[in-house]
Amino acid sequence: MTLFDQSKDYSQGFRFKKAELGVFSGNSDTAVQCLKSGSRILGLTRGDFSLIDLIHSILKKIGKSKVICCTWSAGIKDANQVRWMLNSNLIDSFTLVTDHSYVTRQKKYALAIQDLFGKDNIRTSEIHAKFVLIQNDSWNICIRTSMNLNANKTCETFEIDDDLEIYNFYKKFIDETFTNTPSGFEQKSWVVNASLNKFFGEEKKEISHSDFQFFKLNSE
Repeated sequence: MTLFDQSKDYSQGFRFKKAELGVFSGNSDTAVQCLKSGSRILGLTRGDFSLIDLIHSILKKIGKSKVICCTWSAGIKDANQVRWMLNSNLIDSFTLVTDHSYVTRQKKYALAIQDLFGKDNIRTSEIHAKFVLIQNDSWNICIRTSMNLNANKTCETFEIDDDLEIYNFYKKFIDETFTNTPSGFEQKSWVVNASLNKFFGEEKKEISHSDFQFFKLNSE
């Protein structure tokens, strides 16, 4: 019995990329000091810095950028730090996607965040994914992480890539969420799921026309 059909190239479209690996403690600047064009950094931290610290360290290194944050939850302190970075000319624009349950869990925070960033810059989804997109004329950064946009005092993981293809992969989801979901903190699950169904329905349709098969067991 073989795992793959050797007559097909199952690795087509998939690439392996070397990464800087580390267990990071102390200041978040340490985690991004080796960030360079086209690089990848994978790390673990035990709550020594949060996602907002990581964003700040990257912006100090690469300069003023557009920032998109997808998170299950957001703390008001961290939201105010984003506002400070907007006012300090580190962030050019900021948009937020969070779970539609956020208003139920943090009603006062939701109202404050909407005041900080404006209804048009906020969308909700049925989501637990956490990622941040940071882009300017020279950089296309994607942070994928276990951290929400709030205090993180436990062991957390993060991956940082400067890669336009990866950036655009996640940006497509953001764009369709903003196009197909009402502005602000939409709470209705059927509304946000309609957007998700459309996005993933299109993706499944595209895959069905390809030759990709991830696993195929053949009896010998």
